[in-house]
Amino acid sequence: MAKDSIREEAKAILTHHIEEKKMRKTPERFSILDVVLDMKGHHSVEDIQGMMPDDFPVSRPTVYSTMDILEELKIVQAHQLNGIKLYERAIGVKPHHHYICTSCGMITDLVDKQIDYVLGNAKTPRFSKEAGIAYIFGLCSKCKAVINKKKKKEEKERLANMTREEKRFAQIDKDLANMAEELKKVGIGKD
Repeated sequence: MAKDSIREEAKAILTHHIEEKKMRKTPERFSILDVVLDMKGHHSVEDIQGMMPDDFPVSRPTVYSTMDILEELKIVQAHQLNGIKLYERAIGVKPHHHYICTSCGMITDLVDKQIDYVLGNAKTPRFSKEAGIAYIFGLCSKCKAVINKKKKKEEKERLANMTREEKRFAQIDKDLANMAEELKKVGIGKD
């Protein structure tokens, strides 16, 4: 769907909702909608308020109430992560899942047909499912690299502080572990 047609559709959905509920048709709501339609990624209410044009300040309660409306209308999708509600644009976006880094909090979109299949075919007794989203928690490549570097540094420091005898026993342990792996490869010592 083209960007202009998405914008027109979202404005029409919001306008219809406002008229149907007999709400005030304020420029603030439509300005927030414009910011939401331009945003990429996942953002808190504070982030969205910070994206508002400098010449058009909007109060935090107005952003909260408008985001609630946009979520109800499925123009945005909300994710509750670590006690914070994050929003992403949903209109004109294909359904997807998320990788979430447990170290830095980075969220990456994931499209995976296998996950879609599993969620779509999951048996849900006494429950009528509407949609399913998977959140996969782990470490992003940057955080994993930092952790590995830190571990290597700590190991190097640990080895530097060992006595000759401790180093010799550590090498024997390492050699025995390698031999056990080799024996497993040839079928000896399988669990």
